[in-house]
Amino acid sequence: MVAALIDSIFVRKDVQQSLQTAANLLLMFLWEIFMLFPEKRWMHYVPSYIQDFLAAGLFMGSFGGAYMDLYYSFPAYDVVMHSVGGVLCTFVGYEILVCMQKRDKVKVDLPIIILGAFGISFFAGTAWELFEFTFDQVAPQIGDAQHWSLALAEKAAEEHGIGLPNIIPARDPMRYALIDTMEDTICNTVGAVVGWIILKIRPYHHTGKHNVNDLFNTYARENKVAESVKN
Repeated sequence: MVAALIDSIFVRKDVQQSLQTAANLLLMFLWEIFMLFPEKRWMHYVPSYIQDFLAAGLFMGSFGGAYMDLYYSFPAYDVVMHSVGGVLCTFVGYEILVCMQKRDKVKVDLPIIILGAFGISFFAGTAWELFEFTFDQVAPQIGDAQHWSLALAEKAAEEHGIGLPNIIPARDPMRYALIDTMEDTICNTVGAVVGWIILKIRPYHHTGKHNVNDLFNTYARENKVAESVKN
């Protein structure tokens, strides 16, 4: 990632790629950044292993997809990344809501937690696609946030002997970028649904000895006993 950042700035002189690589490199250290927050913030309770998945995803998207142009040369790459990203975002949403439970020391019914995890994933994926599309319209001179331009797609198709990198064909080539946004949104949502199903089957923070609700039930009982003794 450091090499890609240096090359993007000084060799390619690609402003958009440089900004994205720098932002993604910084986000790879998100857990360390979260640990700077006080205990009253939910970010302080995020487990460190979340960063492992985050760093891997950012590397595959930023370095593999954008810097190495795999979004163009390997059409299925974008579909897989967004689908798997939707699943992982659901687990991130689940972790966030569990962190909020730990911060507030309250019991929350499991169906609400899982539905909220799905909602966070759906919102994050959709919001990102809206940002990409809007950024490319507002700043077309430096914008390739969608990582989809007709010129680059045609060049990749010629070099690699493939069709234009979209699963859904467009009658009008100028609509490909819009279709790319919708494809990504659909894949994000499908991934979020898969993550929701997995958590319904195995809500790992709410089963057995790891049941966070039992922890705060005990905490509530201890507080109640302490209040009774005090009174």
